[in-house]
Amino acid sequence: MTAPASPKPTSAFAPLANRSFLAMWIANLMSNVGGWMQTTGAAWEMTSLTQEPIFVALLAAAGTLPMFLFCFFAGILADRFDRRRYIICCQIWMMAVAATMAVLAYFGLLNHWNLLALSFCMGLGNAMNAPAWHAVVPEIVSGPLLRPAIALNSAGFNLARTIGPVIGQLLLSLVGVFLLFAINAFTYVGVILAMRAWKRPAEARAAQRRETLGEAARAGIAFVRGSAEMRAIFARGVCFFVPGMAMGTLLPVIGRFELGLDEFEFGILYGVFGIGAVAAAFTMPMVNRLLGPERATIWAMGISAAATMMAALVMTPVVVGIAVTITGGCWITVIANNSASVQMILPNYMRARGMAVHQMVFFGALVLGSLLWGKVANFFDVRTALVASAATLVPFTVLAASIKIHGASTPRV
Repeated sequence: MTAPASPKPTSAFAPLANRSFLAMWIANLMSNVGGWMQTTGAAWEMTSLTQEPIFVALLAAAGTLPMFLFCFFAGILADRFDRRRYIICCQIWMMAVAATMAVLAYFGLLNHWNLLALSFCMGLGNAMNAPAWHAVVPEIVSGPLLRPAIALNSAGFNLARTIGPVIGQLLLSLVGVFLLFAINAFTYVGVILAMRAWKRPAEARAAQRRETLGEAARAGIAFVRGSAEMRAIFARGVCFFVPGMAMGTLLPVIGRFELGLDEFEFGILYGVFGIGAVAAAFTMPMVNRLLGPERATIWAMGISAAATMMAALVMTPVVVGIAVTITGGCWITVIANNSASVQMILPNYMRARGMAVHQMVFFGALVLGSLLWGKVANFFDVRTALVASAATLVPFTVLAASIKIHGASTPRV
């Protein structure tokens, strides 16, 4: 009797054969390029307005805090209303915020307080959009294509992180920060058009339950509380992102004040994080097959700790650039594998709420880590913060390795 042929390994690029996914992936890539142009422009502008590291940390926190505060409510809305129209509304909000930033920058009215406020408003738009965006991915691609689709989404985000800062800082040196904000506002048009062109499956609409807001909130909380797998994924994420956030938070201070980089070099430093992330995303199917998603995640945490320590001990542009590149690869490995595991666990009617809780935990950890390491750098110095971050991440990596995740390999419907 002939043994059945083993299934062909899924390519990292296989989801792009789906035209709807390809259109949204390209539109989202362009939007993320604009977003990273704005992010690096805002970080440069903040370091021009004040040299206090705590304000740079507050800028990072202002963009991520709304994820912690509003993401679950956004998940309830995305599970109750048509996700396609809901995403379009969120995109229009973010376009308006970016346009406001552009106008204020053009007339020289930006200061560190309204920059923080507008960054919070942009973070609010991202918070309201994220659960619905994550929830529609399994409606477009499913089965063995889901993990590579999630990795491709992350790769697109980080490819934009590679391109956006370099273009942004080049334009910043030639024209000014207002153009970066204006370009970002324009890029939301592509996402809106791609969402309007997508024909959402009728069965996906039918699977959503018309619960009241209170019923939806109680059901979502009950589901997460009752899922040991979800709690394990959240715990593992906290183990990485709170202690490991120092490099991402303090990168503007490292680039401008520790290394003395100019605008273009500053953009390259931001961009190499994306290079590492994109490389990791494209090789992730192979790495996950060799190690398994759980072991790959733990290895990424340990390697990130080593890279952070390397940057702290040898603070030169080349060494820091290498460390940032490695860190980018580690981050995408942890984020993509955790997100895919959550997606596998969640049924469609609960997907936006479940992803919202996942995003709340993720961004709550980022906010806590940003404020913690910003305060340490403010009280001591940047190198001390990086050393402390790397040293703290080691025992938390060991703790994360002891957390086992079961039942996250087969998608639910």
